[in-house]
Amino acid sequence: MRLGYRAGILVAALCAVPPLAAQRAAAQTALPDASLSQFETLLQNPNEIAANLAYADSLRAAGQTDAARQIYRKVLSLDPNNPTATAALASLGGGAPLSSSGAQTDYTLRVGGAYESNAPRRPPNFRSFDDTLGFGEFTVNDTRQLGDITLQTNFDIYSNIHNRYSPGDISYVALDTGPIFDLNTAGKLRVAVGGEYVLQGQSPIPANGGRVRQFEFDSGNLIFNWFPASKNQLQSVNLLVGYDNFRDSASFRSGVVMRLTAPFVFDEILPIHTQLIMTPGFIYNGADEPNSVALQLQPAHYNELSVDFLSLTPLAEHQFGAERIVAKLGLFADTDYYDSHDPVPTNDRQDIRLIPLVGVRFMRVFGTPVQLDLDYRYDRNFSNDFAQRFEDNIVSLIATVRF
Repeated sequence: MRLGYRAGILVAALCAVPPLAAQRAAAQTALPDASLSQFETLLQNPNEIAANLAYADSLRAAGQTDAARQIYRKVLSLDPNNPTATAALASLGGGAPLSSSGAQTDYTLRVGGAYESNAPRRPPNFRSFDDTLGFGEFTVNDTRQLGDITLQTNFDIYSNIHNRYSPGDISYVALDTGPIFDLNTAGKLRVAVGGEYVLQGQSPIPANGGRVRQFEFDSGNLIFNWFPASKNQLQSVNLLVGYDNFRDSASFRSGVVMRLTAPFVFDEILPIHTQLIMTPGFIYNGADEPNSVALQLQPAHYNELSVDFLSLTPLAEHQFGAERIVAKLGLFADTDYYDSHDPVPTNDRQDIRLIPLVGVRFMRVFGTPVQLDLDYRYDRNFSNDFAQRFEDNIVSLIATVRF
């Protein structure tokens, strides 16, 4: 399944094997990653006001005032009367929510590499092998005013490459765009249309057929994002309904998919700067399966609850070529309860995935806008299906530039 596939791709970028939106064994076992920082969370849900405010606050605390202004302006484009963003921009000396042309466009480039001790996520009864990978990603978030309507557009292109585990190689391009409607006391509603193209495995397929793509598909999506009018822990309610169109293959299936999520954000729950995001969700895959025992292992739908905790603590100023050094401490936890109605042992499969994170962030390295994140993650999946259990140690270095 695929919903929020891009989130799973980010996991693939940093952890070598999926699910960038929570999903499929490339995506079928895909889950979001603890390594997703506040900004990376916004790549998945770019219009979540509470998450944008939390991210802007952390940028401001870290001295990145220009970047913080961008995010506060984006909040005002979504919620023109937001008192937090208005007050913050006033204190920073930048009050206009959009440029004089009525548009605000943010670009982000991320490149990096990682080492994994168990790249294919093999269960304990198999001998695992380590791997290295590199990846790059470019995103565009554009907000502009068209008359009385605010139009918000997101574009994302990503690709990675593994040294040993080529089935984990993933490339994709995704685009969605749609207006944001003001519902007055009922909040705001964004209605968007989008599409994705996703390729996993080696490409192109050699003529002899010896090395093939793991899967390849395109999709069309209809997206609804509802944002509450009053500021509370509920950021939004998000519904994606799409159709995945796989190329002819004996291993994967085309069909309708759906993902429903409702993230809650809790800020500053500790004396140090922290953010806790809790996201219940429901994922449905309505695709028809061929009469194959192997394919019946793929679940039809499942319930999900994820918890993402991240703490940022300033460590030093003007050291090691960086304007500021920040310590990162996080934990991602995800529980999935499958109900496939299949006559196989995975019918009632339950997965619990824990990914603790420790890292350090170097901001404005050598006077440039470059941000470097050096992270270690321990990725462990507990499952009542032995074949789905695994553990992995991951070290990654990521450079991010926003402009």
